[in-house]
Amino acid sequence: MSSLRAVLRSTRVLRYSVAAVSAAFLATAPAAHAAANQAPSPLSNPFLIANANQHMVLCADPNSTMATVEPLTLTIDPLCVWQQSGSGSDLVLYNAKKDMVLGINNPTAPFNGDPVDLMPYDSTNKYEQWAWGSPGGSGLLGVPLLFYPNSGYNLNAHNGQGKYLTITDEDQPTRQDQSWNTVSIAS
Repeated sequence: MSSLRAVLRSTRVLRYSVAAVSAAFLATAPAAHAAANQAPSPLSNPFLIANANQHMVLCADPNSTMATVEPLTLTIDPLCVWQQSGSGSDLVLYNAKKDMVLGINNPTAPFNGDPVDLMPYDSTNKYEQWAWGSPGGSGLLGVPLLFYPNSGYNLNAHNGQGKYLTITDEDQPTRQDQSWNTVSIAS
């Protein structure tokens, strides 16, 4: 009988240890995960970012962290829905489907042709900041979306020919490729 009691006592101790470890893990794991991808706040109502000259919309690639342009259709893909945090001259563009923001993944100064990526929001990352520009000339249907830390660079749709977006100098290749509008959608 004494050996049976010894086994029962050790089983109780083991159960307590596993339960304590599990409770400690569950108490810390969700908090760490929640802080990993925080959304900027406050966020605007959802909208599309359309390059009306090319009949394209800005989207998040479903298989990577790259920003793409896709044909403008009547069906709204959640990967193409954005929200804005901040003002028109200093803003962050957030995609809830990816839980990421639009930015340039370049640790140094931006360069002509840098790809535009999606990344977890970081309020200290100046490469996640954008600004709406002023209309450039007659015949344009929108305004440039400027890379805020260096507003000499604009978001470029590349005539819809290249799937992935880049930032390019203001005058390259055409202003139509760099002309954007927001289109409000119901949430």
